[in-house]
Amino acid sequence: MENQNKKQLSSRNLWGYALGAIPSGLLVFIFGLKYIELFFDKLHLDPTLFVIGQVIYLVVNALNDPLLGQMSDRTNTKKWGSRRKIYIRYGAPIWALTFMIVWFPWSFDNQIIIFLHFVISICLFDTMFTLVVLVWLALLPEMTSDLDERNKGNLVATVLGAAFVVPMFIIVGTMDPTSSEFIFLMLIVAIFSTILLIITAFLCEEKPEFQKDEGLPLIKAVKETLRLKSFLTYMGYIFCDAFLGSIGLSYLFVYLLVLGEGGLLYYFAIFFFIGYGSNILCMKLRPKWGMRKILLRFGVLKVIFTFILFTIVVFIDAPMIIVIGLAIRTLLGGYNIFNSPILYLSMDEDELRNGSRREGMFFGIDALIHKPAQSIGPIVATFILGAFGYIQNSTVQPDSAIIGIKILMFLIPAIVSAIGLIFMFFYPIHGEKLDQMREKLQVLHMEKRERLE
Repeated sequence: MENQNKKQLSSRNLWGYALGAIPSGLLVFIFGLKYIELFFDKLHLDPTLFVIGQVIYLVVNALNDPLLGQMSDRTNTKKWGSRRKIYIRYGAPIWALTFMIVWFPWSFDNQIIIFLHFVISICLFDTMFTLVVLVWLALLPEMTSDLDERNKGNLVATVLGAAFVVPMFIIVGTMDPTSSEFIFLMLIVAIFSTILLIITAFLCEEKPEFQKDEGLPLIKAVKETLRLKSFLTYMGYIFCDAFLGSIGLSYLFVYLLVLGEGGLLYYFAIFFFIGYGSNILCMKLRPKWGMRKILLRFGVLKVIFTFILFTIVVFIDAPMIIVIGLAIRTLLGGYNIFNSPILYLSMDEDELRNGSRREGMFFGIDALIHKPAQSIGPIVATFILGAFGYIQNSTVQPDSAIIGIKILMFLIPAIVSAIGLIFMFFYPIHGEKLDQMREKLQVLHMEKRERLE
């Protein structure tokens, strides 16, 4: 019973962790929703310069993410008092500052200055995002090793974040990112987010049995991480997922052209009510089917339906069919609640191999794959829109551009999702292997606690 209680998240830890989802959601999703609209649509950044900027962004993040993860894992706890919370407490105000830098145009007509603002601001924002959110994410798998507790913590954090994020999106969705009203609102968001992150650092607990875990040297840490088949197959899957996420909210200003009147409200109602309802359904099915089986079964249905939906909407111009199709597709996509918990299993497997928890490195390598996908997505989307004749900053588009938008909304997601499912089919930690790993991990954690006494 004592060991079982140690697996359960306390209310303080659960809600402290969940509070961190609010600033993470507000800053990250507002950035994702508006930065392309600002630079590509409003400031008319040349498409070639936009693509070059995305490539630079990709390279910068490929270098800094593993380094920041390694820094967190090897933090001197005797000097700083923690491995994770120290970066949340002091990194939060810096992250908020980099968020604000994005929204102050350095020029409205000079392409070179707009380009420099684009590259510098998104790289600074994303570097601080990686540092703060990486260590926040690392807190949950350290606080509990129980699968359902991790899923519960992940769901509570996701829903709480969305409860703040969705209303904000409805407010800012149609706002001009160059307007003074928008910039003033972003200042309020930045201050509010900083306060919440500091509270999160105060409420969350770092387990004492992991404070003496020593991280591996950088090269060896990278090699050990990439040796795990579970992590490599997950990376293939999450690359596809991140690619699709990058052409989701960031191109909402384009999708609204085919969603019809009330499209913004429909979009977020689907995102919140159907999306999180589907997350809960998948969590209910987890004890019976397991995370991998749910992901594969729901994923295959989602891919088949999306292909069918595309063949319908490309020939029939009916916004309500698109809205209903998005609702069904979202219902079939609730397995995304398992994205982080599946990654946690690789961290558990690594702890059994090397004796220490290295969440920082895993999230750093995850970002090394994740972030390029987030850059490649907009590059592909920009190419598709340009090839089909999309007119920047215009509510009137040629028929060819509307087809291009529908390809971006449905055909590309169906193809990329199918590729992601192939990777997850080969994911090895499930069934009997998962049960055996959980038993061994429990023994290891008991031994670590006993060494502290």
